[in-house]
Amino acid sequence: MVKTELKRAFCSKPFWVTCGITLVMLAFGSSDYLPLSYATVEVPKPWWIYYFHCFFLGMKTMLPVFYPIVVMIPYVLSYRRDRDSGYMKLILLKTSRKAYLGAKALAAGISAFGAVLLPCLAWIPVCRLLGDTDWNYAKQYYGHNILFLPSFYEEHVVLYCVMYAFHAALLGTAFALLGLGLSAVVKNRYLALLLPFCYAIFSSSILSSFVGKWFAALDMMPLQIYYYREVYPLGYWTVPIYEAVLIAVGLALYWGGDHHAGKA
Repeated sequence: MVKTELKRAFCSKPFWVTCGITLVMLAFGSSDYLPLSYATVEVPKPWWIYYFHCFFLGMKTMLPVFYPIVVMIPYVLSYRRDRDSGYMKLILLKTSRKAYLGAKALAAGISAFGAVLLPCLAWIPVCRLLGDTDWNYAKQYYGHNILFLPSFYEEHVVLYCVMYAFHAALLGTAFALLGLGLSAVVKNRYLALLLPFCYAIFSSSILSSFVGKWFAALDMMPLQIYYYREVYPLGYWTVPIYEAVLIAVGLALYWGGDHHAGKA
């Protein structure tokens, strides 16, 4: 069952369309660091700074804003389509409900993970072609911005970029599973796709503005999560705990919503 669901997820057009959308957002984010047409001073452009601008919330950075809804595209709605069309009843004639639900959740999470990770990894060599490797300049002018594992950043900058790519994908998985859970309980399935996006914007913008720094812990940007340690109530542990809670809530809604639908 797992193999079938993964094949449906990764061989679908929505998955590859999502990869393309993510790649476009990364490119647009990096363009925020390109020199202005009227700039007269040439400064070194370390390639990894091009890459980090994909994740920082700059003037052109799109991924930190739209990833909660983009990760819904590959496979999140497949459960509702199966349930509403009656296809799910046919599947349950051949396998158990538990196996089906587990395979569906796994496929939705992994497809969201891959739709973010693959473009993020592919964009690293592109940035290396765009920029240079002036490490001394980068360390002098950008090193103070790296608060999480600064020694790892200095010694293995490529792996540091890969680390953020993996975390952006993990964060996308958390929101995809939250959307999967909401799709099981919300009557309008398209509203279920928008709710995680609305939550991300609300929690990162409105709550942090009105309530204060504690709620800035909810400002879950793919790179900035490790940027403002002092505002997190549990330090850097706030981030994985936050993601674990999102996944737990999504799976609880998913299993509970399906159980209720099965009784109806």
